[in-house]
Amino acid sequence: MTSFKQISLIAIILLFGLFLFNSCGDGNSDQQSQNFEQERQEMVNSLENLRDNLDDKIEELGDRIEEAGDDVSEGVEEAYQELRDDRSELEKAIDNVKDASNDSWDSIKSEAKNVRDSVSDQFNEWRDELNN
Repeated sequence: MTSFKQISLIAIILLFGLFLFNSCGDGNSDQQSQNFEQERQEMVNSLENLRDNLDDKIEELGDRIEEAGDDVSEGVEEAYQELRDDRSELEKAIDNVKDASNDSWDSIKSEAKNVRDSVSDQFNEWRDELNN
């Protein structure tokens, strides 16, 4: 009978240990999920802010093109088309980030950062060139 009590006690301790171990793992998973959600939302906000800035510049260039008519410079038309293309690229990146899962996040985040940086650099170049 003593051995049955010892085995029962060991079994209870093991079950309790497994329960504690499992509980600790859930907290870490929840934290990772919260970090993923926060990072994803920050990336969406960053991409959407850049898209909004592009929209403003696209509208401004559209107005300049309309006002100038046939006298519009080739540079303005080129900038207008490039910014519209960049906007489409940003929209795709925003959709990809919104659709990202925790498993695909690292890859999608890297791609989104590359798109954001590339579009931002191009936008700043066009803005500087057109303001001169």
